[in-house]
Amino acid sequence: MHTNNIPKGTFQITLTNTLQYLIMGLFYIAVTKTNALTQTDIGALSILSFLSSTIILITGLALPTALTKFASEKLGKNQPEEAASVQKTVTKTVLTLSIAGFVIAIVLSNQLSQYLFGPSTYAHLIILMLIYTLFSSIMTLYNSTLRALYLFGKMATVTLTFIIISRTTAVTLAILHMGLEGVIIGYVVGSIAALITALVFIRGRLPKTTHNAPLKPILKFSLPLFLSSLTLLILNRADIVIITALTLDYSLTGIYYIALNSVTVLSILWIPITTTIFPALSAKHGSKKPEDITNILKTSSRYLIYIILPSCLGLAAISPTALAFFYGQSYTPGAIPLSILSIATIIIALYSLFTTALVAIGKTTQILIINVVLAISTVTILLAAVPFLQTTGAALTRLIIQIIGIALAFYILHKEIPVKIDKEALWKSALATTATIPLLLILEATISKNLPITQTLIIEILTAATIYALSLYILKALKTQDFELLRQALPKTLTKYINFIEKIITR
Repeated sequence: MHTNNIPKGTFQITLTNTLQYLIMGLFYIAVTKTNALTQTDIGALSILSFLSSTIILITGLALPTALTKFASEKLGKNQPEEAASVQKTVTKTVLTLSIAGFVIAIVLSNQLSQYLFGPSTYAHLIILMLIYTLFSSIMTLYNSTLRALYLFGKMATVTLTFIIISRTTAVTLAILHMGLEGVIIGYVVGSIAALITALVFIRGRLPKTTHNAPLKPILKFSLPLFLSSLTLLILNRADIVIITALTLDYSLTGIYYIALNSVTVLSILWIPITTTIFPALSAKHGSKKPEDITNILKTSSRYLIYIILPSCLGLAAISPTALAFFYGQSYTPGAIPLSILSIATIIIALYSLFTTALVAIGKTTQILIINVVLAISTVTILLAAVPFLQTTGAALTRLIIQIIGIALAFYILHKEIPVKIDKEALWKSALATTATIPLLLILEATISKNLPITQTLIIEILTAATIYALSLYILKALKTQDFELLRQALPKTLTKYINFIEKIITR
């Protein structure tokens, strides 16, 4: 349980998230190209996912995040019994709320079906989704305990267990003509397997205790974060709901949902970093070391910038080819929204870094204020833009909202601690990325019309990667300490390859 687990933990979660999104991508490719799920089915699945997310949020009250913060702070002060009491109190509370929410939602399943879809024939699908939701809530809780213990490898294994079993089962049942029902059954099976795995990993990690931690300070921390998460739900799902409500076209919703899920894959570039630095930031805050928080944020921003700029702008440039390759030509109407969402992702990554720091230092009320402003702005802009621009208007709304959000988050965080972004990484990565974009656009406009999709995509990716790497070399962007962190994060068997790359790139 040491902060030197962060580089290794970041690699483990990065690898896990990469595999997770690879499997999720293969799932959507399989169900779209075999027509096991139609665009209308995918639109309905997005609404069911919205229902699940809402229930998980309401019954969780952001207590899993509070568990990570308070338990990691106690462990940072060498108080394992106090950490165990926090874990015990939060677990009992979340389990009680989750079971109560499950029962209430089951009773209201017919009404939910009529409200969300019109006919009550979707009621059985809602019940299946509620079963998955219950298990998912508990799995999230146990993952928070593993996170507080710096057991990032175990946490990654739980996530991987869920994604492999759930998506494999789901796609098999969908192809066997079970449709949405088969998909949700797959989710249920995967969540059960992941929950059992998490229980095995947690067992014996904290000392047994009969003491319950006071719930009041935990709730004082988590309730503003919970209200903030409600606003985040609006930020993350309002476009899907409003597109569906205003157009009544589940097929259009399905195309937009595919574009949104495609850009979500890019979260593997920053979620591992924000996940692993959160307990470290909390521990530094608990030990009154704000200068260490500043240094962690600056270092984290350096690696985020070097990977996020080329990935997001590159995807924005080749979005038609990417959609056609993975899902088929019928999904290319989502290309413009995908490009806009890709650009917005750059801002989301840095915004996540700032809000992670705000949570770690206990400024959850400020996050709530930010999110309330963003939620109101989101609904207002969506209602104005979607009737005229439909999915493009929804994507533009996300971009505008993220610009507002990062400005507010930076301003509030800078009032608490000195916030430093690695400026060298920012200008060098921006310059290197800019060098790749014109050629990508030329390739997209020319060879994509003459070559098969697969060849086009390979050529575009290799071209962009080569130009970006060469530009970084010319700019002397990477340093010895960058590779030292890689050596800490990656398996020792890869050290000689890292050393070889270091000799070539650094100068």
